[in-house]
Amino acid sequence: MVPATPSLTGFSGETTWPLGQLRLLVTIGNITHSNKAWINFMIVKSLSPYNGIIGRPGLKAIQAVLSTVHGMLKFPTKEGIVTIRSSLLIPAECTSIDTSSPIPREKKTRPANLTVPLHPNFPDQEVVVGGLLSDKGRTELCALLKKNLDIFAWKSSDMTGVPRSIAEHRLNIREGCPLVRQKKRGQAPERTKAIQAEV
Repeated sequence: MVPATPSLTGFSGETTWPLGQLRLLVTIGNITHSNKAWINFMIVKSLSPYNGIIGRPGLKAIQAVLSTVHGMLKFPTKEGIVTIRSSLLIPAECTSIDTSSPIPREKKTRPANLTVPLHPNFPDQEVVVGGLLSDKGRTELCALLKKNLDIFAWKSSDMTGVPRSIAEHRLNIREGCPLVRQKKRGQAPERTKAIQAEV
């Protein structure tokens, strides 16, 4: 056994430091059709249903092509290409799991949100207040919203706009370029009606 310097990283990101490294001559296949290669194995102190796992460098060393979809492994030998089909051995830990009765999940009930009208003269101007707020928090929030009623824009005509000192829009067009008229885009019938009503 030789000391191993690289660490191994698992699927969930955990890092495992190997105890050492061992180089073994691996023979894959049967007596008549086989391929041999020297493969490095990392020795790890870990619970696993497998005795050894051959990684990408090992598969490259034996010139194997693996298809997990078909459950097959192909590799060349002196006699030709050999195909090994998997016999799907399920580890004992997987077969001992009971899946007959699913664990019931608790349904968390959330309090319903409350719709509160802000202006007494306009009952259609409503806001939705979260149901998780305490009574005191709800009343304070409603009082704050009613106090600042003038901030809300209930329709587009209520929007006053932004002063030019804060923000200004300009088209970034090079002077002297000819104007190009864009092709008219068709709209769905309901959108056309809404556009006509707005204009």
